[in-house]
Amino acid sequence: MSSFILNANIYDFGTDAGAWRAPGTGPRDNLSEAFWRTVARTAEEGGLDGIFLADGPGLSSNPAIRPNRMVEPLATLAVVLSETSRLGVIATVSTGSNDPVELASRLLDYNLLSQGRFGWNVVTGLPELSAQDFKVPQTPERADRYARATEFLQVYAHYLDAVREGKDFHHSGERLQYSLARGELPTQGAAARFSTQVRPLIVQAGGSEQGRRLAAQSADAVFSAETVFEVARKNRLELHAMARESGRRPPVVLPGVHLVIGSTQAEAEARFQRVHQRGPKDYVLQRFSSLLDIPADRLDPQAPASALEQLAGSTERGSAGFRKSITAYGVANGLTIGQLIRHFSGFGHQFFVGTPEQFADVAERWWRGGAADGFNLLFDANPIGLREFVDHAMPVLRQRGIVPPEPVATPLAFAQRLQELSA
Repeated sequence: MSSFILNANIYDFGTDAGAWRAPGTGPRDNLSEAFWRTVARTAEEGGLDGIFLADGPGLSSNPAIRPNRMVEPLATLAVVLSETSRLGVIATVSTGSNDPVELASRLLDYNLLSQGRFGWNVVTGLPELSAQDFKVPQTPERADRYARATEFLQVYAHYLDAVREGKDFHHSGERLQYSLARGELPTQGAAARFSTQVRPLIVQAGGSEQGRRLAAQSADAVFSAETVFEVARKNRLELHAMARESGRRPPVVLPGVHLVIGSTQAEAEARFQRVHQRGPKDYVLQRFSSLLDIPADRLDPQAPASALEQLAGSTERGSAGFRKSITAYGVANGLTIGQLIRHFSGFGHQFFVGTPEQFADVAERWWRGGAADGFNLLFDANPIGLREFVDHAMPVLRQRGIVPPEPVATPLAFAQRLQELSA
Protein backbone atom coordinates (compact mmCIF):
# COMPACT_ATOMS: atom_id res chain seq x y z
CA MET A 1 0.00 0.00 0.00
CA SER A 2 1.23 3.51 -0.81
CA SER A 3 2.25 5.76 2.05
CA PHE A 4 0.22 8.45 3.75
CA ILE A 5 0.06 11.96 2.22
CA LEU A 6 0.77 14.80 4.68
CA ASN A 7 0.21 18.41 3.66
CA ALA A 8 0.75 21.42 5.92
CA ASN A 9 -2.23 23.77 5.77
CA ILE A 10 -0.41 26.95 6.76
CA TYR A 11 -3.06 29.25 8.16
CA ASP A 12 -0.53 32.06 8.53
CA PHE A 13 0.32 32.30 12.28
CA GLY A 14 -1.70 29.16 12.99
CA THR A 15 -5.26 28.00 13.47
CA ASP A 16 -5.61 29.18 17.04
CA ALA A 17 -6.96 32.70 17.49
CA GLY A 18 -4.11 33.55 19.86
CA ALA A 19 -1.31 32.26 17.60
CA TRP A 20 -0.21 35.71 16.44
CA ARG A 21 0.40 36.65 20.09
CA ALA A 22 2.43 33.54 20.91
CA PRO A 23 5.86 34.17 22.53
CA GLY A 24 8.47 35.13 19.97
CA THR A 25 5.88 36.02 17.31
CA GLY A 26 5.48 39.46 15.76
CA PRO A 27 2.12 40.70 14.39
CA ARG A 28 3.61 41.36 10.93
CA ASP A 29 5.64 38.16 10.61
CA ASN A 30 3.24 36.67 8.07
CA LEU A 31 3.93 39.62 5.76
CA SER A 32 7.64 38.84 5.64
CA GLU A 33 9.42 36.70 3.09
CA ALA A 34 11.53 35.18 5.89
CA PHE A 35 8.41 33.70 7.56
CA TRP A 36 7.35 31.84 4.41
CA ARG A 37 10.88 30.73 3.56
CA THR A 38 11.21 29.23 7.05
CA VAL A 39 7.89 27.43 6.69
CA ALA A 40 8.87 26.13 3.24
CA ARG A 41 12.26 24.79 4.36
CA THR A 42 10.83 23.20 7.49
CA ALA A 43 8.09 21.39 5.56
CA GLU A 44 10.36 20.15 2.78
CA GLU A 45 13.30 19.12 4.95
CA GLY A 46 10.89 17.46 7.38
CA GLY A 47 9.48 15.18 4.68
CA LEU A 48 5.98 16.60 4.28
CA ASP A 49 4.43 16.27 0.83
CA GLY A 50 2.98 19.72 0.29
CA ILE A 51 1.84 23.11 1.54
CA PHE A 52 -1.81 24.11 1.28
CA LEU A 53 -3.02 27.70 1.58
CA ALA A 54 -6.66 28.52 2.25
CA ASP A 55 -7.98 31.84 1.03
CA GLY A 56 -10.95 33.79 -0.27
CA PRO A 57 -11.46 36.91 -2.39
CA GLY A 58 -10.99 39.59 0.26
CA LEU A 59 -9.77 39.82 3.86
CA SER A 60 -11.32 37.05 5.91
CA SER A 61 -10.98 38.72 9.30
CA ASN A 62 -10.36 42.05 10.96
CA PRO A 63 -6.55 42.56 11.11
CA ALA A 64 -6.97 44.52 14.33
CA ILE A 65 -8.42 41.39 15.98
CA ARG A 66 -6.45 38.70 14.21
CA PRO A 67 -4.04 39.44 11.32
CA ASN A 68 -4.26 36.40 9.05
CA ARG A 69 -4.73 35.49 5.38
CA MET A 70 -3.50 38.92 4.36
CA VAL A 71 -1.29 37.89 1.42
CA GLU A 72 -2.72 36.45 -1.80
CA PRO A 73 -1.79 32.72 -1.92
CA LEU A 74 -0.33 32.65 -5.42
CA ALA A 75 2.09 35.41 -4.40
CA THR A 76 2.95 33.61 -1.16
CA LEU A 77 3.52 30.30 -2.90
CA ALA A 78 5.90 31.89 -5.37
CA VAL A 79 8.22 32.39 -2.37
CA VAL A 80 7.62 28.79 -1.25
CA LEU A 81 8.49 27.48 -4.72
CA SER A 82 11.70 29.47 -4.87
CA GLU A 83 12.82 28.00 -1.52
CA THR A 84 12.04 24.36 -2.32
CA SER A 85 12.72 21.74 -5.00
CA ARG A 86 10.36 18.89 -4.08
CA LEU A 87 7.47 20.25 -2.00
CA GLY A 88 4.03 20.39 -3.59
CA VAL A 89 2.13 23.68 -3.37
CA ILE A 90 -1.66 24.13 -3.44
CA ALA A 91 -3.28 27.58 -3.61
CA THR A 92 -6.98 28.27 -3.04
CA VAL A 93 -8.72 30.08 -5.90
CA SER A 94 -12.39 31.09 -6.17
CA THR A 95 -14.46 30.28 -9.25
CA GLY A 96 -16.75 33.12 -8.22
CA SER A 97 -14.16 35.86 -8.78
CA ASN A 98 -12.01 34.60 -11.67
CA ASP A 99 -12.23 33.87 -15.38
CA PRO A 100 -11.38 30.23 -16.23
CA VAL A 101 -9.29 30.97 -19.35
CA GLU A 102 -7.32 33.78 -17.74
CA LEU A 103 -6.84 31.68 -14.61
CA ALA A 104 -5.71 28.64 -16.60
CA SER A 105 -3.05 30.68 -18.36
CA ARG A 106 -1.68 31.87 -14.99
CA LEU A 107 -1.81 28.43 -13.40
CA LEU A 108 0.06 26.86 -16.30
CA ASP A 109 2.88 29.32 -15.72
CA TYR A 110 3.06 28.15 -12.08
CA ASN A 111 2.88 24.58 -13.32
CA LEU A 112 5.92 25.18 -15.54
CA LEU A 113 7.94 27.14 -12.96
CA SER A 114 7.26 24.49 -10.31
CA GLN A 115 7.96 21.63 -12.71
CA GLY A 116 4.64 19.99 -11.93
CA ARG A 117 4.51 20.66 -8.19
CA PHE A 118 1.52 22.99 -8.36
CA GLY A 119 -2.18 22.48 -7.69
CA TRP A 120 -5.19 24.66 -6.96
CA ASN A 121 -8.03 24.26 -4.48
CA VAL A 122 -11.41 25.12 -5.99
CA VAL A 123 -13.75 27.19 -3.83
CA THR A 124 -17.05 28.56 -5.07
CA GLY A 125 -17.77 31.24 -2.50
CA LEU A 126 -17.84 34.98 -2.89
CA PRO A 127 -18.07 36.58 0.58
CA GLU A 128 -20.72 39.24 1.02
CA LEU A 129 -18.12 41.90 1.80
CA SER A 130 -16.25 41.06 -1.43
CA ALA A 131 -19.24 40.93 -3.79
CA GLN A 132 -19.17 44.68 -4.41
CA ASP A 133 -15.53 44.47 -5.49
CA PHE A 134 -16.60 42.22 -8.37
CA LYS A 135 -19.75 44.19 -9.27
CA VAL A 136 -21.99 41.39 -8.02
CA PRO A 137 -25.26 42.86 -6.63
CA GLN A 138 -25.71 40.09 -4.05
CA THR A 139 -23.93 36.96 -2.87
CA PRO A 140 -24.94 34.01 -5.11
CA GLU A 141 -26.98 31.17 -3.60
CA ARG A 142 -25.31 27.76 -3.20
CA ALA A 143 -26.99 26.26 -6.30
CA ASP A 144 -25.85 29.20 -8.44
CA ARG A 145 -22.30 29.03 -7.07
CA TYR A 146 -21.95 25.36 -7.88
CA ALA A 147 -23.58 25.70 -11.30
CA ARG A 148 -20.99 28.34 -12.18
CA ALA A 149 -18.18 26.26 -10.70
CA THR A 150 -19.22 23.20 -12.73
CA GLU A 151 -19.20 25.16 -15.97
CA PHE A 152 -16.01 26.96 -14.90
CA LEU A 153 -14.18 23.63 -14.50
CA GLN A 154 -15.55 22.36 -17.81
CA VAL A 155 -14.16 25.46 -19.55
CA TYR A 156 -10.88 25.10 -17.69
CA ALA A 157 -10.46 21.43 -18.68
CA HIS A 158 -11.40 21.99 -22.32
CA TYR A 159 -9.09 24.99 -22.54
CA LEU A 160 -6.19 22.89 -21.24
CA ASP A 161 -7.01 20.27 -23.87
CA ALA A 162 -6.91 22.94 -26.57
CA VAL A 163 -3.54 24.18 -25.30
CA ARG A 164 -2.08 20.67 -25.12
CA GLU A 165 -3.34 19.71 -28.57
CA GLY A 166 -2.69 23.09 -30.24
CA LYS A 167 -6.24 23.59 -31.53
CA ASP A 168 -8.94 26.27 -31.51
CA PHE A 169 -11.04 26.72 -28.37
CA HIS A 170 -14.79 27.31 -28.37
CA HIS A 171 -17.34 27.21 -25.57
CA SER A 172 -20.92 28.42 -25.46
CA GLY A 173 -22.62 27.83 -22.12
CA GLU A 174 -25.25 29.35 -19.87
CA ARG A 175 -22.76 31.59 -18.05
CA LEU A 176 -19.55 31.60 -20.10
CA GLN A 177 -18.78 32.00 -23.81
CA TYR A 178 -15.45 31.84 -25.67
CA SER A 179 -14.27 31.63 -29.24
CA LEU A 180 -10.48 31.64 -29.61
CA ALA A 181 -8.42 30.59 -32.59
CA ARG A 182 -5.30 28.57 -31.84
CA GLY A 183 -3.03 31.59 -32.27
CA GLU A 184 -5.18 33.65 -29.85
CA LEU A 185 -4.82 31.33 -26.86
CA PRO A 186 -3.23 33.19 -23.92
CA THR A 187 -1.01 30.22 -23.04
CA GLN A 188 1.84 29.69 -25.51
CA GLY A 189 5.40 28.43 -25.67
CA ALA A 190 7.10 26.56 -22.83
CA ALA A 191 4.08 26.55 -20.49
CA ALA A 192 1.91 25.01 -23.20
CA ARG A 193 4.54 22.40 -24.07
CA PHE A 194 5.06 21.42 -20.43
CA SER A 195 1.31 20.97 -19.94
CA THR A 196 1.48 17.94 -22.26
CA GLN A 197 3.49 16.19 -19.50
CA VAL A 198 1.51 17.24 -16.41
CA ARG A 199 -1.31 19.65 -15.64
CA PRO A 200 -2.01 21.41 -12.33
CA LEU A 201 -3.70 19.20 -9.75
CA ILE A 202 -7.27 20.10 -8.79
CA VAL A 203 -8.33 19.97 -5.13
CA GLN A 204 -11.90 20.45 -3.91
CA ALA A 205 -13.02 21.15 -0.35
CA GLY A 206 -16.81 21.49 -0.41
CA GLY A 207 -18.67 19.19 2.00
CA SER A 208 -22.22 19.78 0.72
CA GLU A 209 -23.78 17.35 -1.75
CA GLN A 210 -23.06 19.81 -4.56
CA GLY A 211 -19.45 20.03 -3.42
CA ARG A 212 -19.04 16.25 -3.28
CA ARG A 213 -20.48 15.87 -6.79
CA LEU A 214 -18.13 18.54 -8.08
CA ALA A 215 -15.20 16.77 -6.42
CA ALA A 216 -16.15 13.39 -7.87
CA GLN A 217 -16.44 14.89 -11.36
CA SER A 218 -13.27 16.99 -11.39
CA ALA A 219 -10.88 16.71 -8.42
CA ASP A 220 -7.61 14.84 -8.02
CA ALA A 221 -7.80 15.30 -4.24
CA VAL A 222 -10.49 16.24 -1.72
CA PHE A 223 -9.80 18.29 1.42
CA SER A 224 -12.58 17.00 3.65
CA ALA A 225 -13.92 17.93 7.07
CA GLU A 226 -14.22 14.60 8.90
CA THR A 227 -14.26 13.97 12.64
CA VAL A 228 -15.70 10.45 13.02
CA PHE A 229 -13.86 7.45 11.58
CA GLU A 230 -16.94 5.53 10.38
CA VAL A 231 -18.43 8.62 8.72
CA ALA A 232 -15.11 9.44 7.04
CA ARG A 233 -14.76 5.91 5.69
CA LYS A 234 -18.30 6.00 4.29
CA ASN A 235 -17.69 9.41 2.69
CA ARG A 236 -14.47 8.19 1.03
CA LEU A 237 -16.19 5.11 -0.38
CA GLU A 238 -19.07 7.22 -1.69
CA LEU A 239 -16.71 9.71 -3.34
CA HIS A 240 -14.87 6.85 -5.02
CA ALA A 241 -18.13 5.34 -6.29
CA MET A 242 -19.34 8.72 -7.59
CA ALA A 243 -16.05 9.30 -9.41
CA ARG A 244 -16.16 5.86 -11.06
CA GLU A 245 -19.75 6.52 -12.17
CA SER A 246 -18.41 9.66 -13.88
CA GLY A 247 -15.73 7.60 -15.61
CA ARG A 248 -12.94 9.12 -13.53
CA ARG A 249 -10.17 7.87 -11.29
CA PRO A 250 -11.24 8.27 -7.63
CA PRO A 251 -9.79 11.31 -5.85
CA VAL A 252 -7.37 11.14 -2.93
CA VAL A 253 -9.24 12.04 0.29
CA LEU A 254 -7.36 14.18 2.83
CA PRO A 255 -9.30 15.13 5.99
CA GLY A 256 -8.12 18.14 7.97
CA VAL A 257 -6.65 17.75 11.45
CA HIS A 258 -6.12 20.72 13.79
CA LEU A 259 -3.38 19.54 16.11
CA VAL A 260 -1.11 20.38 19.03
CA ILE A 261 1.84 18.03 19.64
CA GLY A 262 3.60 17.61 22.99
CA SER A 263 5.95 15.03 24.49
CA THR A 264 3.17 14.17 26.96
CA GLN A 265 -0.59 14.70 26.97
CA ALA A 266 -0.21 17.26 29.78
CA GLU A 267 2.48 19.17 27.88
CA ALA A 268 0.35 19.31 24.73
CA GLU A 269 -2.67 20.53 26.69
CA ALA A 270 -0.58 23.18 28.48
CA ARG A 271 0.74 24.52 25.20
CA PHE A 272 -2.72 24.62 23.71
CA GLN A 273 -3.97 26.64 26.67
CA ARG A 274 -0.93 28.96 26.58
CA VAL A 275 -1.65 29.94 22.97
CA HIS A 276 -5.44 29.74 23.16
CA GLN A 277 -5.72 32.11 26.13
CA ARG A 278 -4.03 34.85 24.12
CA GLY A 279 -6.89 34.96 21.63
CA PRO A 280 -9.48 37.77 21.51
CA LYS A 281 -12.42 37.51 23.92
CA ASP A 282 -15.33 35.51 22.47
CA TYR A 283 -13.47 35.03 19.15
CA VAL A 284 -13.95 31.26 19.19
CA LEU A 285 -17.67 31.57 19.95
CA GLN A 286 -18.17 34.08 17.14
CA ARG A 287 -16.22 31.98 14.65
CA PHE A 288 -18.16 28.87 15.62
CA SER A 289 -21.39 30.83 15.17
CA SER A 290 -20.33 32.06 11.73
CA LEU A 291 -19.06 28.64 10.65
CA LEU A 292 -22.44 27.03 11.32
CA ASP A 293 -24.61 30.05 10.44
CA ILE A 294 -26.19 30.08 13.91
CA PRO A 295 -26.51 33.33 15.95
CA ALA A 296 -24.18 33.18 18.95
CA ASP A 297 -26.97 34.04 21.40
CA ARG A 298 -28.82 30.85 20.36
CA LEU A 299 -25.90 28.57 21.21
CA ASP A 300 -26.73 27.18 24.64
CA PRO A 301 -23.49 25.71 26.06
CA GLN A 302 -25.48 23.11 28.05
CA ALA A 303 -27.53 21.84 25.09
CA PRO A 304 -26.60 18.54 23.41
CA ALA A 305 -24.71 18.61 20.11
CA SER A 306 -27.74 17.17 18.32
CA ALA A 307 -29.49 20.54 18.80
CA LEU A 308 -27.21 22.12 16.19
CA GLU A 309 -29.23 20.74 13.28
CA GLN A 310 -32.41 22.39 14.58
CA LEU A 311 -30.62 25.68 15.28
CA ALA A 312 -28.75 26.01 12.00
CA GLY A 313 -29.74 28.46 9.31
CA SER A 314 -29.77 27.89 5.57
CA THR A 315 -26.00 27.19 5.43
CA GLU A 316 -25.83 29.53 2.45
CA ARG A 317 -23.39 31.47 4.58
CA GLY A 318 -22.37 28.65 6.90
CA SER A 319 -20.48 25.52 5.89
CA ALA A 320 -22.65 22.45 5.29
CA GLY A 321 -19.62 20.17 5.50
CA PHE A 322 -18.35 21.59 8.78
CA ARG A 323 -21.79 21.54 10.38
CA LYS A 324 -22.25 17.90 9.43
CA SER A 325 -18.83 16.83 10.72
CA ILE A 326 -19.05 18.83 13.97
CA THR A 327 -22.54 17.55 14.77
CA ALA A 328 -21.55 13.94 14.01
CA TYR A 329 -18.55 14.21 16.34
CA GLY A 330 -20.60 15.73 19.14
CA VAL A 331 -23.35 13.13 18.90
CA ALA A 332 -20.86 10.23 18.67
CA ASN A 333 -19.06 11.41 21.81
CA GLY A 334 -22.05 12.64 23.81
CA LEU A 335 -20.81 16.25 23.97
CA THR A 336 -22.62 19.49 24.71
CA ILE A 337 -22.47 22.53 22.45
CA GLY A 338 -20.16 24.22 24.97
CA GLN A 339 -17.74 21.31 24.82
CA LEU A 340 -17.84 21.37 21.02
CA ILE A 341 -17.02 25.07 20.92
CA ARG A 342 -13.97 24.51 23.10
CA HIS A 343 -12.96 21.33 21.26
CA PHE A 344 -13.04 22.78 17.76
CA SER A 345 -11.70 26.21 18.75
CA GLY A 346 -13.79 27.80 16.02
CA PHE A 347 -12.73 25.30 13.33
CA GLY A 348 -14.62 22.36 11.90
CA HIS A 349 -11.82 19.85 11.57
CA GLN A 350 -10.81 16.94 13.78
CA PHE A 351 -8.99 18.37 16.80
CA PHE A 352 -6.02 16.51 18.26
CA VAL A 353 -4.04 17.43 21.39
CA GLY A 354 -1.51 14.80 22.42
CA THR A 355 1.75 12.95 21.84
CA PRO A 356 3.40 11.88 18.56
CA GLU A 357 2.61 8.25 19.36
CA GLN A 358 -1.06 9.02 19.93
CA PHE A 359 -1.22 10.92 16.65
CA ALA A 360 0.45 8.02 14.84
CA ASP A 361 -2.26 5.73 16.25
CA VAL A 362 -4.94 7.98 14.73
CA ALA A 363 -3.15 8.26 11.38
CA GLU A 364 -2.60 4.51 11.13
CA ARG A 365 -6.19 3.65 11.97
CA TRP A 366 -7.63 6.13 9.46
CA TRP A 367 -5.19 5.09 6.73
CA ARG A 368 -5.27 1.32 7.09
CA GLY A 369 -9.00 1.42 7.82
CA GLY A 370 -9.81 3.17 4.53
CA ALA A 371 -11.04 6.45 6.04
CA ALA A 372 -8.26 8.65 4.59
CA ASP A 373 -5.36 8.70 2.14
CA GLY A 374 -3.60 11.29 4.27
CA PHE A 375 -4.20 14.42 6.32
CA ASN A 376 -4.08 18.15 5.76
CA LEU A 377 -2.44 19.37 8.99
CA LEU A 378 -3.48 22.64 10.62
CA PHE A 379 -1.08 23.61 13.41
CA ASP A 380 -2.14 25.66 16.40
CA ALA A 381 0.78 28.08 15.94
CA ASN A 382 3.37 28.57 13.18
CA PRO A 383 6.20 28.02 12.65
CA ILE A 384 6.58 26.34 16.07
CA GLY A 385 3.73 23.84 15.53
CA LEU A 386 5.09 22.78 12.15
CA ARG A 387 8.62 22.46 13.56
CA GLU A 388 7.51 20.31 16.52
CA PHE A 389 5.50 18.05 14.23
CA VAL A 390 8.48 17.58 11.90
CA ASP A 391 10.92 16.98 14.77
CA HIS A 392 8.79 14.67 16.91
CA ALA A 393 5.84 13.20 14.99
CA MET A 394 7.47 12.46 11.63
CA PRO A 395 10.09 10.06 13.11
CA VAL A 396 7.31 8.03 14.74
CA LEU A 397 5.32 7.92 11.50
CA ARG A 398 8.45 6.70 9.67
CA GLN A 399 9.09 3.99 12.23
CA ARG A 400 5.56 2.68 11.71
CA GLY A 401 5.86 2.68 7.91
CA ILE A 402 3.09 5.27 7.54
CA VAL A 403 5.35 7.69 5.64
CA PRO A 404 8.45 6.75 3.61
CA PRO A 405 11.91 6.75 5.25
CA GLU A 406 13.07 9.42 2.81
CA PRO A 407 10.92 11.61 0.55
CA VAL A 408 11.25 11.10 -3.21
CA ALA A 409 13.38 13.97 -4.45
CA THR A 410 12.00 14.52 -7.97
CA PRO A 411 9.86 17.62 -8.60
CA LEU A 412 7.05 15.58 -10.17
CA ALA A 413 6.82 13.29 -7.14
CA PHE A 414 3.93 15.22 -5.56
CA ALA A 415 1.63 14.90 -8.58
CA GLN A 416 2.74 11.35 -9.29
CA ARG A 417 2.13 10.17 -5.71
CA LEU A 418 -1.39 11.58 -5.68
CA GLN A 419 -2.10 9.95 -9.05
CA GLU A 420 -0.70 6.61 -7.88
CA LEU A 421 -2.80 6.71 -4.70
CA SER A 422 -5.99 7.31 -6.66
CA ALA A 423 -5.27 4.69 -9.34
